[in-house]
Amino acid sequence: MIKKLCLFLLLLTLAVQTALPLGSKLHAADKKQIEFAADHPPYLEDFVISSEKNRISFSLRVANPFDHEIKSLLLNGVSQKISLSIKVKVSRINLFLVKFNRKVKDITYTHKIKYDNLKKLFTVGRTTGTRTIETTSYKEAVQMATKFEDITLLQGNQLERDRDYQVEVRTEIRKVRLPFHLEYLFFFLSAWDRKSNNYTIDIPERLINEALKR
Repeated sequence: MIKKLCLFLLLLTLAVQTALPLGSKLHAADKKQIEFAADHPPYLEDFVISSEKNRISFSLRVANPFDHEIKSLLLNGVSQKISLSIKVKVSRINLFLVKFNRKVKDITYTHKIKYDNLKKLFTVGRTTGTRTIETTSYKEAVQMATKFEDITLLQGNQLERDRDYQVEVRTEIRKVRLPFHLEYLFFFLSAWDRKSNNYTIDIPERLINEALKR
């Protein structure tokens, strides 16, 4: 009896190994969604806040803006946009001695990068700069498109002493746009939208006072 049981288990093991050979992949057939491989999201770095010419200015850089799929689209002629949303808030105390934040500024800057396959030329347009930049280098084009420089956060006449000011900032790689509204056909491209976390930075009181003196 024991020998028969052992023989049965041996045959069952061989049958399973035949049906599912080494290296086979299992797929869940009942899934109702499309999944994409996770990629590191974009993030912000190289923050600089300065006080000059009776104003508070701001500069930063967007790191890791494109994943492999968006880079491939860009190199195939589909232009991409890198947007930076900036909100400036000031803390106030009302009659009931409750502290609240009032929005002083809410604006979005957008840089656009495009590639011409025939000319092998990248064109970068920046709302934070007046001139369009052209280069044959992908690395240089991305560097130019990800730099947001000398952005005015506050003018001197907007500043008040003994107030706390904050800047909130986030970047977003805008939704892919294809010619002839093909994004409605290739709906899965919307999964390539990329956003960073929100960053909140306190503007140093020393810079506020320096801007008020000018």
